[in-house]
Amino acid sequence: MRQKPKLQEKWGALLTVGLAALLVTLLIVLSLYLLVFNDGLSLSADKWSAFGSYFGGVLGPIVSLVTLFAVMRTIGLQLDQSEHFVHDGAQQRVEAYKTCQLQLLDQQINMHERMIDRYNQEGLRLLELSKATNIPQREHLLVLDRAIQECENRVGKLLKLSLVVSVYEFGSTQELRAKMESELAAIDDSFNAVRSFET
Repeated sequence: MRQKPKLQEKWGALLTVGLAALLVTLLIVLSLYLLVFNDGLSLSADKWSAFGSYFGGVLGPIVSLVTLFAVMRTIGLQLDQSEHFVHDGAQQRVEAYKTCQLQLLDQQINMHERMIDRYNQEGLRLLELSKATNIPQREHLLVLDRAIQECENRVGKLLKLSLVVSVYEFGSTQELRAKMESELAAIDDSFNAVRSFET
């Protein structure tokens, strides 16, 4: 599939054609003048004035047209450059937002890992209590085990989400935010409660 040429390429081609036409016209005008009025170099100011009027009248409009093409090409280049700067600025905002979201995910992972450590410590405490008192703590240990499994499950999902966020190319911060909100809502119901509290 052939792409349409950009504005600057169109004006660049016209500028090249215009310069070539100016050169050809200059050669034709000069050769015609020398063929018709070949008196050599004159010392008369009137003849020099007529010579200047002749060249200015014939070549002036062509020079103006070529100058217009050059200005339009410059404008096209500036538009492309400004579009590039806008795109780069948007990408930098997305990357900064992505970094913040990755830091948030890292904090969530660390928080869940600390919870797992606390649950493990509580489990060990309950086992020691069970041995010391000969009272089985089975129900409490099962509750702790479920809590540990839930935390480990969330940590795994958060790690997958952080991998997706770090690898995927997002077009805007809104796209990244929507992805984070939907994935976090699927990982943890408490996130939905926070979102409903914000609205």
